[in-house]
Amino acid sequence: MTRICLVFSFALFCGLAQATTLPLARDLPAAEREAQRLFALPSVPNLRDLGGYRTADGRTVKWGLLYRAGTLDALEEADQRELQRLQLRRLVDLRSRQEIDDAPDRLPPELAALRVEMPVRAGTIDVRELSRRINGGDIGDLRLDDLLVDANRSFVREHRQVFSDWLHGLLDEQGTPVLYHCTAGKDRTGFASAILLLALGVPEGTVMQDYLASNPYLEDRNRRIGERVRQASGGRTDPAILQPLLEVRPRYLQAALQAMREDYGTVEGFLRDGLGIDDDLRARLRERFLEPLASR
Repeated sequence: MTRICLVFSFALFCGLAQATTLPLARDLPAAEREAQRLFALPSVPNLRDLGGYRTADGRTVKWGLLYRAGTLDALEEADQRELQRLQLRRLVDLRSRQEIDDAPDRLPPELAALRVEMPVRAGTIDVRELSRRINGGDIGDLRLDDLLVDANRSFVREHRQVFSDWLHGLLDEQGTPVLYHCTAGKDRTGFASAILLLALGVPEGTVMQDYLASNPYLEDRNRRIGERVRQASGGRTDPAILQPLLEVRPRYLQAALQAMREDYGTVEGFLRDGLGIDDDLRARLRERFLEPLASR
């Protein structure tokens, strides 16, 4: 009887464990993948698969190779195990050195060994000083909506080499599957996703759709941040004032696209002359990350 009970208990435990395992989009039938784009781990904000987007010539981005996310500094053990199911071969941290020092990734050794730092500062934003002022209610002269406009311009004009290295690195032998992240997974990660999708031939409208998807995916997290800031500031900082900083807005990415056009004539010119994505490299990116037309 004891043995039967133990066997039953083990089976029940396995069944519960299996029930809590999230499905991976790449393992689902094609019609069900979009609904599973978000890989909803409790301790990892905005973790999602970049697959499934359609290019102008009718091809689609492969699932299970490109994952974008927010911070990994609070990664719980259960979520570490889930993350390992992605079979990553590279993990790219786009945060500034200051952010990495303040909140290092919390990874198991096998994932930590895959980690590559590609630091990008978000424009003129000093994260520590901004946090101090927001938590202290000292925000009277802050124009938060302009901060991320300026940051997106800086991605084009001050951080071209980092983003060029990011794209070229995707073709390394150990380059994918890759997870790349910043703090919220929306600004630097959003720009990195945008230039990759554009290089693959995904139309700007679809690129903007992926960029803006951070808003619903981060809604609950942003609400919690707003409440913490309200309490920390003794009610002096209205959470509503923070929305331009916590969200993504079309004008942010549009500022980057406009900077590309101002400096290089076209978005294509920026990809080619600013990032070094020539015809050969673009063909290799498309071969690696797009489904062949014949498979449709």
